[in-house]
Amino acid sequence: MEPMKPEDSSLKRNSSSIKKSETTRGIIKGLIGGIPYLGTIINELLFEAPNRIQQARINNTVEYLSRKLDSIQTNLESKEYFMSEDFYDFTRILFETTVKVKSEEKRKMLANVYLNSIEVESDYETSTNRLFFSFISDLTLNHLVLLKYIQKYGNQLKEIASYSNFYNKFKFQHPNCIRDNYEFKSYCNDLELKGLISMEAGLEDFKSKSAIIVDESHKKSSVSITRFGNKFLSFLTE
Repeated sequence: MEPMKPEDSSLKRNSSSIKKSETTRGIIKGLIGGIPYLGTIINELLFEAPNRIQQARINNTVEYLSRKLDSIQTNLESKEYFMSEDFYDFTRILFETTVKVKSEEKRKMLANVYLNSIEVESDYETSTNRLFFSFISDLTLNHLVLLKYIQKYGNQLKEIASYSNFYNKFKFQHPNCIRDNYEFKSYCNDLELKGLISMEAGLEDFKSKSAIIVDESHKKSSVSITRFGNKFLSFLTE
């Protein structure tokens, strides 16, 4: 019997690695395929995920979807919507966004927006949920902490007047979050630009020395979450 050549040993290792990869992929495909109504299209859209991190994020989202679908399955049976391009596009954007998102909290939020799109049979081109997919991808966890703070403490932010007053109140509740005041201002501007909060006429900037003479009926600027912002946060799972 001839001794095994180095190249033969390398081929054997590569063959073993390929078989393990195929076995793992088969298990994952089986898991996804077991999801009612969604499994087939998800498998068609996703495989081949390029690396371990992306695949782990997909698996995590799939498992969460599977648990959620158990509670709403009866409402999803025999729907023509599953044959529509809208369903295809929402499924595609869910997993395209999922692989970009590190936070499990944000991935669950993506899944909740996706399930809502199915339940109300959203039109992909006009649905606000399409905006929410983009927001979840773009906003950081600090944005979400700030948005939840504004939702919870809105009554304390009436006529807050300045960024300094606003920031000091926020730091009292979240001393280890957003430690730079102008970073805080940037987060506020991002949320306002997306229509998730309102700062009315605008807050006085940090270190502003300006004095504005106004009549007694003038109200100082307030900060509040918008109805659109409340809808967005409704998809956040605590």
